[in-house]
Amino acid sequence: MQLRGRQTQFYIDLIYGLGFAVGFGYLLFVGMNPLVAAFQSGLVLGYFLRVWENMSVYERILHEEVAAEAEAVVADEIEDTMPGEVEEAVAEELETTMPEEVEEAVAETVEGAVAEEAEDAVPEEVTAEVEKQVAEEMADEIKQRVGEEMEEQLQDVGEGVPEHVKRKRGDQSSRTDDGAADESRSMQGRGDRASPEQS
Repeated sequence: MQLRGRQTQFYIDLIYGLGFAVGFGYLLFVGMNPLVAAFQSGLVLGYFLRVWENMSVYERILHEEVAAEAEAVVADEIEDTMPGEVEEAVAEELETTMPEEVEEAVAETVEGAVAEEAEDAVPEEVTAEVEKQVAEEMADEIKQRVGEEMEEQLQDVGEGVPEHVKRKRGDQSSRTDDGAADESRSMQGRGDRASPEQS
């Protein structure tokens, strides 16, 4: 059970009241006991302190309410008596103070937004560009290395081939070239012979 505000005050006052009633009843009917009398005096002192605390709290609350009402009344009177002057003064005050504050706030907001956008966009673009560039460089390097290795192997193979094999190879390539030329001539000749027969 949670106690709040006046409910709490009621239960505290009820406990004090029961304590007083029991203590005074004991003193009246049983007899004078110094422990019970000391307890009763402690209860009385505690209750007076509680009343004093409540009065100071109520006093503070009353001051706050009175001050709020006074501010409202003064504001209403000022608005009724000098509405134009107050509006002009407020407008001038806003014009002098607000542009600088607004410009600073806008500049900070824009800088923050630009920084966030740059942090988000730049890494993706940089990553894509780097991947593309690395792929191109790797392809060029692979082509270059493969070309160099092939040339070295061809040179190694060319050096290892005996002279008489190289000559035979040259003779075969020249015969193949001659045979291809003869065959193309014979094909042309057949084509020439076939064309008069068709007409």
